[in-house]
Amino acid sequence: MSATTPLTRPLQDAITWTKTWQNNHKNLAKAFLIPVDDMIACFNEMGVKFKTDSNGKLQVDSDGHEPYVRSYVGTDGNREEHLLIVGTTTKDGIQYDDIVETPTGESLVYDFTKPCPSDCDPKSKLNHKVTIAFSK
Repeated sequence: MSATTPLTRPLQDAITWTKTWQNNHKNLAKAFLIPVDDMIACFNEMGVKFKTDSNGKLQVDSDGHEPYVRSYVGTDGNREEHLLIVGTTTKDGIQYDDIVETPTGESLVYDFTKPCPSDCDPKSKLNHKVTIAFSK
């Protein structure tokens, strides 16, 4: 995988996988709406450099290491899901370590808190209509 050949999946696989998740986890988030500004801030913390290709599209200008972010799912006191994303760093290209704080202790954990539901695309092929199971 590289900037010019990203890892994508066939749409039918995505439809099958999301339907399986949503049917098996009816009370959990289906998806998360992620602000691009937060992703850019995460990339900046990682020191990711970009270049523009001949079509005007951004490409990662890597130093031999493919940059990655890691995502965690958590729930707050109100049981709402949060997608937490952190940048990573690597010295050997094998072990990617989380970047979770600055040297002064400032958090670098980005909280993308717009879960679906309620911020869903009702027309998406990946948003399946499942019946939510409520426990008594």
